[in-house]
Amino acid sequence: MEQPTSPRIVGVIPAAGHATRLQPLVGSKEVTLVNGRPAMDYLHDRMRLSAYTTVRVVTRPEKADVISHARDLGAEIVLGHPATLADSLRLGVEGLGPADVVLFGFPDSVWTPVDGFVRLRQALETGSNRIVLGLFGTRHPERCEIVSSGPDGIVTGIAFKPPRPTSNVMWGCFAARAGELGGLERFTEPGAFLDEVCRRQPVLGVRLGEYLDIGTKEALRAASTDPLVTSQP
Repeated sequence: MEQPTSPRIVGVIPAAGHATRLQPLVGSKEVTLVNGRPAMDYLHDRMRLSAYTTVRVVTRPEKADVISHARDLGAEIVLGHPATLADSLRLGVEGLGPADVVLFGFPDSVWTPVDGFVRLRQALETGSNRIVLGLFGTRHPERCEIVSSGPDGIVTGIAFKPPRPTSNVMWGCFAARAGELGGLERFTEPGAFLDEVCRRQPVLGVRLGEYLDIGTKEALRAASTDPLVTSQP
């Protein structure tokens, strides 16, 4: 009799964007050095600590620097021309079984704790949780995807850059069963997809630590001296 296989743990790093907030930029933002390291390495480190089976970097064929660095990391390279961030995620989960675990985050961010994905996986494997969001406090909620949740941690809604934020809590990463990610093709942003999901089924939010978005010129310049970055191993 064929033995059942354990679910795979697959990290998905979206790296197909055009970095419009950072232009003019030499090379791709995902490999721009932040405190001496390619930006996407901070996210990869966090995925690696979760003992992933593999990590997939979704990028465009013309982004040779990202492809080269992804090879150096030992990552699977998923090539395409996704029109949206949600489409990058969709490409990254193609072919996975419904029970496989997807770890997703943004390559232009640095956050704590470094074992955040380990905590999300633990929550995902407890009880009936199928999607678990990593939540962070933010000083600029009007620039983020703000999360509303109940006292039990269940997320009730996600608002995209709301003009009148109802909280200062944002989501910045997630762990999910791949079978819960169907329908991404109807959305442009993963946050909009997650907002729709949490209105029809429980989505758990787990509070993590600090979050730094390094996707703008100002943030990238400041990142080299930011304690959140300089304290990284």
